Amino acid sequence: MKKLLVLMLIVTLAVGFAPAAAQGGQFAGQTVVVVTQTGRSIGGPVEDYAPEWEAATGGNVELQQFAFGELYEKMIASFETGAIDYDVLIFPADWAGDFMAPGYLEPIPQEILDKLEPEDIIPLYADRITAWGETRYALPYDGDAHMLYYRKDLIFNEEYSAEFEAQYGYPLKEPASWDEYYDMAEFFNGKEVETAGTVAPIYGLAEAMRRDAQSYWVFLSHAAGYGKIPGNPCFFFSCDDMTPQVNNPGWVRALEEYVASRSYGPPEMINWDVADTRVQFPAGVSVFNIDWGDVGPISINPDASVIGGITGFAPLPGGVQYWDYVKGEWVNEYNQAPFIAFGGWIIGVAAGSDVKEAALDFAAFMARPELVRVLAVTPDTGINPSRYSQLENIDLWVNAGFDEESAADYVDAILNTINHPNAVLDLRIRGSAEYLQTLDVEIARAVEGEITPQEALDNVAAHWNEITDRYGRDSQLAQYRASVGWTGE
Repeated sequence: MKKLLVLMLIVTLAVGFAPAAAQGGQFAGQTVVVVTQTGRSIGGPVEDYAPEWEAATGGNVELQQFAFGELYEKMIASFETGAIDYDVLIFPADWAGDFMAPGYLEPIPQEILDKLEPEDIIPLYADRITAWGETRYALPYDGDAHMLYYRKDLIFNEEYSAEFEAQYGYPLKEPASWDEYYDMAEFFNGKEVETAGTVAPIYGLAEAMRRDAQSYWVFLSHAAGYGKIPGNPCFFFSCDDMTPQVNNPGWVRALEEYVASRSYGPPEMINWDVADTRVQFPAGVSVFNIDWGDVGPISINPDASVIGGITGFAPLPGGVQYWDYVKGEWVNEYNQAPFIAFGGWIIGVAAGSDVKEAALDFAAFMARPELVRVLAVTPDTGINPSRYSQLENIDLWVNAGFDEESAADYVDAILNTINHPNAVLDLRIRGSAEYLQTLDVEIARAVEGEITPQEALDNVAAHWNEITDRYGRDSQLAQYRASVGWTGE
């Protein structure tokens, strides 16, 4: 029945869909090549809705997909060689500096922006992720931030809570700190619990850890609470001189805990990427999961989940202390710092495209508000809320299969994350992909036990300094300050 409701919603909202500018087959004979990551997530909506655009315009859409670990290189090589293999790019907002600053993307015409209900787009996902300087080079498509998922039937279980309190000195509850998160993961790990009528052992957590995927954002979610100074937006680097903070004691503690997560998950978790945890957590394998908003709709999909209605949603836990790198000392105060991981997938058009008008029209077709509202509530699309209308209308989620309580909790968790005054903004400067790729390599070495967390992050800091100097320290510093809104105060 829930699946039927989702399909009915899609059909209802699909009625009357039409490309923003194209009418009368004006793009007949033109092929728009779209590139994004492999899989149904993000690429799936293109496959599903491109035929509608093709029928209305006479144009053709060719979708090319690459594994996430290859995607940046495929895209940037197309630009740097002048080949222009792709007309429409659906890419992470982090890469904006490498694509927008050199002029590789076409500025989005104002008439297209005006037709996409711009006042409905949450500013975090409008201005910050789609523009470079004063120019808009991409359309918002997806709104991303990490959040915590948990089994509320277990966490709010009176019998387990009494047992937990006897062992740890406080009752079970939604974890506010990483210390509580790990206490609870340890308590439940290996415990026989009931899930969908079956009693079986459960693991404490499910966290993506595989290299060359998107796992390093999970580590960064751990690091935010220990390394973000309240009132100071500069997290990855010092805004004084671009000194990397990646190897300070707060980040090191976070990596030590991320490595320790292996003890509370399945042995194969070291090889899991985000797609794997999105299968395992809804299947009842673990008590906790860290991910983007995708798990919400997946959790109520009866074809993929056995935890519909018993999933809890919350902002990320915080640190019981944090490292103040300005003062060079630990501050023994609770510090919640939700991580606006990734920022979202955005849609740009290659400036060198020879079907530019068709490409812009297709980009607007995919980013139109009617469609993204459908995609946000549909499992496995990869599209999360980026508009007020997606978060202010609980009926949108209830009609998709959520019960009212779960829908309200899910929306609140997202709003409390993106509106948090101490939220950490993801890296968005020239070379962001390279900075994060070096982080990915070194934390994987630490997870595998090849080197210590301190050694891994010292290596990252050295690489980051080299990258910064290569691009120009003054230029990178100016970009970083602008990206986080640093005022010098």
